[in-house]
Amino acid sequence: MRNKSIYLLLACVCGTVAAVLASEWLKAQGNQNTTSMVEIFVTTASIDVGEKITGEKIALERWPEDKVPEGASKQLAEVEGKYAKQRLYEDEPIILAKLMDENWTSVPNGWKAVDMDASELGISSSLQPGDRVDVVGFFEKSDFIPRSGSQTVFMGIRVFSIDGDTARRTDDERGKPARYLQLLIPEKDKDAWSYAKELADIELHKASDQDHTLEDGSNEAASEFLAMIENHRTELEEEEERLRLEKEEAARQELEAEVAEEPVVAADKVEGFTMFKLVEGRMLEYYIVAGKLPVLIGEVGAKDAEPQKPMTGTLPVQVQQDDDYQRLNGEDSPFFQPPSNDEN
Repeated sequence: MRNKSIYLLLACVCGTVAAVLASEWLKAQGNQNTTSMVEIFVTTASIDVGEKITGEKIALERWPEDKVPEGASKQLAEVEGKYAKQRLYEDEPIILAKLMDENWTSVPNGWKAVDMDASELGISSSLQPGDRVDVVGFFEKSDFIPRSGSQTVFMGIRVFSIDGDTARRTDDERGKPARYLQLLIPEKDKDAWSYAKELADIELHKASDQDHTLEDGSNEAASEFLAMIENHRTELEEEEERLRLEKEEAARQELEAEVAEEPVVAADKVEGFTMFKLVEGRMLEYYIVAGKLPVLIGEVGAKDAEPQKPMTGTLPVQVQQDDDYQRLNGEDSPFFQPPSNDEN
């Protein structure tokens, strides 16, 4: 009797568990049937960077609506004729952000492929065409760079080719060091690249797939880099102008100080010399100024002579050697007077 009771109890427990499991299964089936399903495009094979999206490599697939990734393509017109911006793997939902209108494996309008030596870049062996990289340079302080240090010149730009090949490397080729590579930079930022190559030691750092292209077509970091150079040059020019004005002001003040220290010359003091001439027994004194008529000062020793203003000066050497001066002592002199008949 005891054994029969145990078997009966076990049977009851097993029946209860089975009933619970069946109920849960039926609920799950009911929930599954109520889940909304949508069709999205997925890849049926791997699609490489720059490869055109064709009907042979995509297909519509039903997915639970709450599982569909944001930006997944649901219409053929959204993907037809587009190119893969990055590598797409088999059975991967096609996200519109991963597609591009133009083929990056050919240089698009508004962009420029620039070369750089990759032989000393340790990262070159792990790069693939289509990968995004940051371009970082170490700069020394100069007329272009305000301070020494590292500066990001480009953010998230594409590797266009490696050793001249725009196709992604196969598994066998991966890990092989590159000799040179090409980067795709906006045409507007070519000056930033020129400064970087000329003034810095360049390094490449792998970056995420985020696009850092601004609305005007320039790279975000390159735009900031060029603005830094322009601001620095403006500051230097303003500093040079300030120093120039300070130098001119100092020279002006020095000149004014020198003028203030010069002795004041009397208004009636004229550069010239005095000369005596014996005329009819009288000694007359004249004041001579080069280029002017002699001025009679008066008779020497005359008691009734009017006092004259003192006139001092020195005779320049060039006046002493002048012909006009030599004629002062001859008959052509304006002071010459013939002998008076009264003396006879």
